Amino acid sequence: MKFSIIGTGFIFPNHVQAIKSTGGEIVEAIGEGSLLSWREVIKNPNIDCIVILSPNNLHFEMTLASAKEKKIVLCEKPLTLESEETKILMEYPNIFTVCQLRHHSFVKKLKSEIKEDENYQIEMNISVHRDEDYWKSWKGVDDSSGGILFNLGIHYFDLLLHLFGDAIEISTQSLTDRVGEGKISGENYVCNWRISAQAPKDAQQRSFKINGVNYDFSSKENLHSYVYKDLLKGKGITPKEALKSIELIEKIYENFKK
Repeated sequence: MKFSIIGTGFIFPNHVQAIKSTGGEIVEAIGEGSLLSWREVIKNPNIDCIVILSPNNLHFEMTLASAKEKKIVLCEKPLTLESEETKILMEYPNIFTVCQLRHHSFVKKLKSEIKEDENYQIEMNISVHRDEDYWKSWKGVDDSSGGILFNLGIHYFDLLLHLFGDAIEISTQSLTDRVGEGKISGENYVCNWRISAQAPKDAQQRSFKINGVNYDFSSKENLHSYVYKDLLKGKGITPKEALKSIELIEKIYENFKK
């Protein structure tokens, strides 16, 4: 499969490594200052798949345009910043988004063990360190990134829904540009969550404590390789599946504004 990549920022090396490890060929990779425009790139008839790693607020426009060119599209999370945009993308085949944590070994184990007739108390603590360069980039601008819930939290909200099912009740205790806390309840679970981007470097964690047992979703493995293995089989996280976590984050924001 032949790929073109739009965006050469922080996550770019993971995608390059994953594409090469699965036997793919990168034909073009454009970033800020490239001579080619992304609209030129997606029209290349020799490309099978467009990989979108641009700022979050550009994902919808680029994904939609690429899909209209009959390309396979793999877009980094979040697929869009608005659920109504995601619904538009649901009308097109071969669009996938990146939720690589679903391939973490803990997820496969938990998915097989969680039972509908049992109750689960979950403490989600996602505390990471982000330096001032991060906040000075587009990731520190809510209009570009969607804020920390879309930029950092979406992987973990996706895991919550994937493992335990839909949210029924939502309450948001606090939310700033760097820290958020709240509660999400489903049919058989209650999740107290905390997302922070201001943890010390030596105290970072990405954990779910489930009924007292801690699962750390930090990983040194490049889980993006599994995303590309799925892509080669025509599988992946579709807009319909991505919609769930996007709608959840919208509701968390709405709840805080009340």
